[in-house]
Amino acid sequence: MKIERWEGWTLAAILALAAAVRIVGLDAGLWYDEIFTLTHYVRAPLAQVLTDFSSLNNHMFYSLQAKASVGLLGESAWALRLPAMLFGLASLAVLWAIAREPAGRVPTLFALLLLAISYHHVWFSQNARGYTGILFWTSLATLFLINGLKRPDWRIWTGYGLCVAAGMYTHLSAGFFFASHALVYGVAWLVRRVDAMKPYPGLGHIAPVYGFALGGSLTAILHLPLFTQVLAAMNKVSQGKTTSSMAEWVNPLRALQEIAGSLGALGPLAPVAFGGALFVLVTGIVVLWRRAPLLVAIYVLSIPLALALLLLLDFRIWPRYFFVDIGFVFLCVALGAHWLCGWVARLLGLPKIELPLLLAGIIVASGASAVLLVRNYAQPKQDFEGALRLIGRERETGDVATSLGLASEPLHSYLAPDWPVTGSEVDLVALEGRARHVWLVTAFDDHVRPEQGAALARVKERYMLAAELEGTLGGGTVKVYRSR
Repeated sequence: MKIERWEGWTLAAILALAAAVRIVGLDAGLWYDEIFTLTHYVRAPLAQVLTDFSSLNNHMFYSLQAKASVGLLGESAWALRLPAMLFGLASLAVLWAIAREPAGRVPTLFALLLLAISYHHVWFSQNARGYTGILFWTSLATLFLINGLKRPDWRIWTGYGLCVAAGMYTHLSAGFFFASHALVYGVAWLVRRVDAMKPYPGLGHIAPVYGFALGGSLTAILHLPLFTQVLAAMNKVSQGKTTSSMAEWVNPLRALQEIAGSLGALGPLAPVAFGGALFVLVTGIVVLWRRAPLLVAIYVLSIPLALALLLLLDFRIWPRYFFVDIGFVFLCVALGAHWLCGWVARLLGLPKIELPLLLAGIIVASGASAVLLVRNYAQPKQDFEGALRLIGRERETGDVATSLGLASEPLHSYLAPDWPVTGSEVDLVALEGRARHVWLVTAFDDHVRPEQGAALARVKERYMLAAELEGTLGGGTVKVYRSR
């Protein structure tokens, strides 16, 4: 479709808005995983970044991008997060390219507006991790896949293979979505002679096989030096699910609960908003299915397929693994709202009210999204810097400050390297013996309880809770204790 002038200006305005809300707060305090990325990979020699996969925390491609960004712009929170922000913005443009033909101009721009001010999309765009990169590469690969099946061009399928490799090199969880690509292609190939598949002549061509083979080969080559480390890291994650804090994340309903819980900022309107959005979403899926069945199949099947693979691998089911579907969700909501407005107008015999109804829907949906977005700026992701400031104010002569558990990484490696390290109850007792008061910072207590349960038990018995510092990261509360 030709780009109309009004469409181009609207698209530019939405992208400018998206950039603005992502720039604000880009320099806020870092949370645990971001600090881990900085201290273990960005600051490390290049050779180490390329060969160290001792933890799934190394989002390989993102670590390289962040290293380049920090190297060029200096070490800061915003420079560390800049690649995530840029990929987040780019993912909006790719969604527009995917959706405008099957969904139409207005619903697509509506979806982009919702995505531009989406709490979750902004949050991940300001998170120095590879998730917006995964969203971009999987979305671009989907665009190549759909276009390549319509027009079996070798260049398109080369682009597809490169996107698959880039997505997998960013994080292996991209493989859950690419598995959906393979499944949908396989089923479509089997029924390629039915009338519904006539718009996809590429199904009978060898080029798609080349694209899949290229993506798989490049992925294997990139990960070959890391093969044993990848297996070890995956096994470590699988075993970790048996801890008390991790066991609940094996339940698929836990991920749904976490996602739904983000609507809490809407207060008593949250159930109404959730139910209404779900109805509109399903309507949009049905409408889009009639226009682009392969596109819908890819995204709808990706969710149960990812769940099945996670359960098969004994992995925890984190909501972030489904972030790749966020653009599709907003597109279907926008398309469903557009169709329902038209249906109501036709039902009432008042075609002139369709546009006002749609504008009202856009205002209401955008307003709800904006309300949720405020939370992104009200608190940091995880307030380690707040803990540091509090102790700095309250600490007196003869007091000692330290940390325990996972709080040690952000503090001892980044924010407060002069603090003594506390790794056990013995270390804690030693500090108490030579200090007037011991100030202690903890985070993710349940995650480290099996290893440091004795120390945490001592803290509960002998320390007073000075502050609980909330953040936007689920379960990321930072606690500050002081010995009695």
